[in-house]
Parts: sequence; structure tokens; C-alpha cells
Amino acid sequence: MSPLFTRAVRGEPVERYPVWMMRQAGRYLPGYMAVRSKTPFLELCRSPDLAAQVSLEPIERFDMDAAIVFADILLTADAMGVPVEFPAHGGPSFPHPIRTPADVERVHEPDAARTRCVADTIRILRSTLPETKAVIGFSAAPFTLCAYMIEGGSSRDFIHTRRFAHEHPDAFEELMQVSADALIPYLQEQIAAGADVLQLFDTWGAVLPPALYRRWVIPMTQHVIEGLGRGRPPVIYFPGIGSEARLEQAVETGAEALSLDWQTDLAAAYARVGNEVRLQGNLDPSLLLTTPKLIRAATTAMLKAVPAGHAHLANLGHGIHKDTPPENAAAFIETVQAFRPAAGALA
Repeated sequence: MSPLFTRAVRGEPVERYPVWMMRQAGRYLPGYMAVRSKTPFLELCRSPDLAAQVSLEPIERFDMDAAIVFADILLTADAMGVPVEFPAHGGPSFPHPIRTPADVERVHEPDAARTRCVADTIRILRSTLPETKAVIGFSAAPFTLCAYMIEGGSSRDFIHTRRFAHEHPDAFEELMQVSADALIPYLQEQIAAGADVLQLFDTWGAVLPPALYRRWVIPMTQHVIEGLGRGRPPVIYFPGIGSEARLEQAVETGAEALSLDWQTDLAAAYARVGNEVRLQGNLDPSLLLTTPKLIRAATTAMLKAVPAGHAHLANLGHGIHKDTPPENAAAFIETVQAFRPAAGALA
């Protein structure tokens, strides 16, 4: 039988809601910090044994239902000729961002050798974990990958990206197409290595105005999902922070599930998408900085908002915060796994 998590993503009958956390292998865990104290971030991503070790730590500690491979969404950009750096402090940085149409011309097909480490890590995870645990592969969605390359790093409003899209639409579309095409073989390699589910992160997708969102974000994500071919594993699409108004459009990508941010009303989202997709999320990550009592109450309230008959995927509304006490993460996981919907609700 397939893992509980995989069955839930497909909308098959499950005995309870499965649970994992975005960024579950990260700085809030002591084992991860011990590895990072000796290993630069990119070296960790490119060392399959170490990446597998930190990917497994949250499973061993919390027994959640899925392990996500430890990697970074910007490895693909680096393989496409847009080098990325991860300084000791602060977020990712691109020394030579894409700022002109001429810059787009230096972006090339990805060097698969520079990203093969991710598939190698997935092989270790799949061979190590029991069949009851799912392995999640992932990548950026095309827009978020392009946004980082244009912006030169993270941003509050991605003003350079939005300006580039308005001022140079042909070059922007070319960059989106090259990025989408690059993600397909990258994800196919993860599938071949044993990924049971894929998640596409479009964290910043909602920063574009609606017309450009419809023109580029959804069609290019759809292109990636369709490009994975028949027989692909199920896909979860995270349409990003502030994407509540665009859920119906996100359904058009063809993903089996949508991951919701913490600003989205869960019950209202179910009312809007019905049975078209599964939903994942969406506890506010800041709650994990409070107390186990508050976490248990908020998690239970979230799960009670799921309508009968839906195989919900419990998660946070974004990545877990680095200052989260591990015992608070445990309170969230344990509450989900102990929760039982009304009799027959998931059958």
C-alpha cells in the first residue's frame, strides 16, 4: 500500500490526516545546527549523505508522515548559469542578477551534474525510510525561480521583477520559458530516484498583478506539471503568500493539491475549490513560537474546519521559524496525528 501521505494527496480514502512541515529540516533542530556548524549551506545541499541525514532528523524525532529532501530551490538557477551565493548571514544572493534582456541570453539549459545531488539524496531517503513514509521532492515554480534571479535575492515587493515584466515582456517570457523547461528534467530525475510526491514552491507568485499572473504564472506552472508526463507522482503547488484570491486559477495548473498560506481562510478555501483538489496547510507558523496548549487548540480548530470527506494534508502556512522550540513542533505533529474526523468522514 502507498504511504498515507501519498494516498491523501491523491484523494484516496485515509484513516487520518497526514502531516509534515515546510522547512521541517532546518535551524530549529539541534542535529541540523551541528551539521551546519561544520558545513557551508551549499556544500550541505550538494552532499547527499549529509543532506539525507538532516532530512531524516525530523522524521526520527517527530515521526511525521513525509520527509522532504533537503535542498534549495535556487540550485536550478545556479545550474542555469546564474550563480547564487549563501552568505553566513542573510538570504541568498546573486552576484550577477538578470536585469536586462541581454542578461537573459546568458541563461542556458541546466547542467544536470550540478543538481544531481538532489536525486542522489532522494535515493538514500527512499532506501532508508519505511514504505509507510513518503518522500517529497521539490523545486521552485518557474515564476519564483525567475523572481530570485531578477531581484538578486529575496525582497519585500520584488520591484525589479515586476518592472522587468512590465518593461521587457518578451525577455521576461523567454526567461520564464527557459526556467520552466529547466525544471522538467530536474523533477523527472527526482521522480526516477524515488520521490513519491512533488511540491512546487511559488512563494512570490502573488506579487504580480492579476493580468500578468494569468499570462505567465499559471501557464508556466502548468507547462512544468504537464511536462512530467503520464504516470508522474502527484504534485502539490504552493501558489504563495497572499494568494488567497487566486485559488481558482491555481487549480488550473493541474496540481493534485494546493498548499495554503496562513492568511487564507481554510473553510472558505474548501468551499471555493470543492473536490477539484486537495488542500494543504495552513497553521500560522508564529503559533509554534507560543505554547503547546495554544498550539494544540489552534491545530484542532484548523482540522475541524476541514469539511467531511476531504483527505486534508496538515501543514503550516509557510516554513517553520528558526526559533521554534522542538517541543512545540512536536505538539503540532502529535495533535494532528491524534485527531480523528467524524466517523466515515474520510472514507
